[in-house]
Amino acid sequence: MQQGIQLHNLEISGFKSFPDRSELAFDQGVTAIVGPNGCGKSNLVDAITWVLGEQSAKSLRGARMEDVIFSGSDGRKPTSAAEVKLLLKGVVSASNGNGNGHNVPVAVEHSDVSVVTQDTELAGVGTRDVVVSRRLYRSGESEYLIDGKVCRLRDVQDLLMDAGVGVKGYAVIEQGKIGQILSARAHDRRLLIEEAAGVTKYKSRRRAAELKLDAAQQNLVRVEDIVYEVQKQRNALKRQAAKARRYRRLRDELRKWEKVVFAHRYQLLGETVEAARLELTEARSREQVAADSLSQVETRQEQLRIKLAESETKVTSDRDTVHACDLDIKKRQQQIEFDKEQISNLNVTLQELRGEVSNLKLRQEPARIDLSERRKTVDLVRHERDQVAQQLSDVEVEDLGIRQAVEVKEKDVEACRSDVFSVINTATTLQHTLEHATNAQTRLLDELAKIDIENQDVKSETQQLSATHQTTVEARALVQKDLGTVLEAYGKCQRELSTLCEQHSVLLEKANTSDRDIATFAARLQSLEELSTARTGYIDGARFILSQKSETIPHFGSVADYVNVAPEYECAVEACLGNLLQYVVVSRHVHATEWLEYIRKEKAGRCGFLVVDDSPIKTEQSENITPAELLSVESVVTVEGPYASAIREAIRVVAGRVAIAKTPEQAITVAGQTSQQIVTLSGDIFSGSRLVCGGGQT
Repeated sequence: MQQGIQLHNLEISGFKSFPDRSELAFDQGVTAIVGPNGCGKSNLVDAITWVLGEQSAKSLRGARMEDVIFSGSDGRKPTSAAEVKLLLKGVVSASNGNGNGHNVPVAVEHSDVSVVTQDTELAGVGTRDVVVSRRLYRSGESEYLIDGKVCRLRDVQDLLMDAGVGVKGYAVIEQGKIGQILSARAHDRRLLIEEAAGVTKYKSRRRAAELKLDAAQQNLVRVEDIVYEVQKQRNALKRQAAKARRYRRLRDELRKWEKVVFAHRYQLLGETVEAARLELTEARSREQVAADSLSQVETRQEQLRIKLAESETKVTSDRDTVHACDLDIKKRQQQIEFDKEQISNLNVTLQELRGEVSNLKLRQEPARIDLSERRKTVDLVRHERDQVAQQLSDVEVEDLGIRQAVEVKEKDVEACRSDVFSVINTATTLQHTLEHATNAQTRLLDELAKIDIENQDVKSETQQLSATHQTTVEARALVQKDLGTVLEAYGKCQRELSTLCEQHSVLLEKANTSDRDIATFAARLQSLEELSTARTGYIDGARFILSQKSETIPHFGSVADYVNVAPEYECAVEACLGNLLQYVVVSRHVHATEWLEYIRKEKAGRCGFLVVDDSPIKTEQSENITPAELLSVESVVTVEGPYASAIREAIRVVAGRVAIAKTPEQAITVAGQTSQQIVTLSGDIFSGSRLVCGGGQT
């Protein structure tokens, strides 16, 4: 290792086979580390290589960078991180440093670590002890530290590069490395010597600077391309700026007239809506009055209908009662007739029974006399009883039969008498019932007469109610008709109001869209005005002169400031006139000469001038006649301003042999028939039947 730089101390924690914090001190002279195989000698060298910035896990004898973290053993758990600290003594640093080998704090993300040459004999150069640390976590995060402050890998590399200490340098010589150095080519030896001399740092910085210069050069090329494209677009942007200004003027005028129209429509709508509201209010009032009247009529009609129903029910009930009485009267009359016939029959039977009783009474008296005589005879001739027993027995039997017959007749007489009394009672009852029925019939007839009278009154009142109801229905129909008319008018007003609201919404949306378009065009106009003011798209010399304000050498703008072209002919006219549109207008030739001297002196580029003095211009009469189907450039260009005549002459000189075709087919047809150049509306140029030039802006 170079004189003055010394490894002083190595501290390891969690690195490979060193799970615990281990510290190794390097004394003056040679330090040898011996031990059996597998004790970790190579791991110490790997730790030094790793802390110096080694990025290859393969160089550290592992598959992944996480393999350097202690992975555990039978008696120990794996550690979560690996850390190695290396103390370097005699690191060269500038005298104005802060003692850690750099001029500025290495903890700053974009700071540059400044390590000066290793020649300690130079003025202002000293040495310092530096602690370089590296940590790696199992999550994959890692960090570098110099003197305990977080820094970048590049800071560590820059710090060690001047000292000749590096991962790939001669400071760490592995097995077989000496043989590789001895057998290396001259180029490889040169790299090793440059690293030992501290040149590698400056070569890496030179490479970074060259990359930055290449990027800057590419950016310059891109800027030149952009400037070229912007220059090509300047004329079109200028015309768009004029359109935008005209649009702004027309927009303001349109908004003014739209406000007038909207105000007028709003007034008309207000009047229409107010009239519709008045009509609706009146219609609702009439509807309310008609509804109240109709409600009263319907209430009266309902009352009369109820009364009529009650009357009809009563009439029906009375009719049923009268009919029942009639049926009862007829039934009783039939019963009376039947009873009369029964009475008549009973009277006949009674007369017959009375005759039979009389006969029996007439027969009973002789029998009694005969019996008395016989009893006397029996008493007298009792002793003759035996002789006349048979005769007496016959007489007794006959007497018993007569008695029985008398008793039967008496019973029949009593029964007939009871029947007669019953018939008389029944006849009396029927007579009374007939009298009651007659009285009831009389009353019913009177009630029927009254009911008929009431029915006539009810019918009359019903007819009146029907007439009133008809009148009410007609009035209601009229009210409903008026209400329908009013509702139709109200619906029409509502539809008109809805239509007007929709129109107002559409107009408002259009106004908002117009405002957005105006804002867009305003921003576009501002950009175009800025481009127009900066003369973007002009050649350098013209842009330089147009940006100057000189009282001694005046100019009057460019030719493009005086030319107006319809939008459809812009590309064609631009292709025809070319750079003439960028010519600066001056009043005298001496002014043009002075401006040319001025831009040569300032190295501002080239520029063309159009002198508009009053001297006559001699122009050759062109023998070319523009075909009838084509347009001349002069016919589509309008020149305004105080120098219009001079600019027209210049356009005639430049574009006298050019004609404009509306379609490519027309240009192809005419190009071979004339010596003029044919330009299409898209800016394509046809020269004869074989030459074509065109394209578009990128």
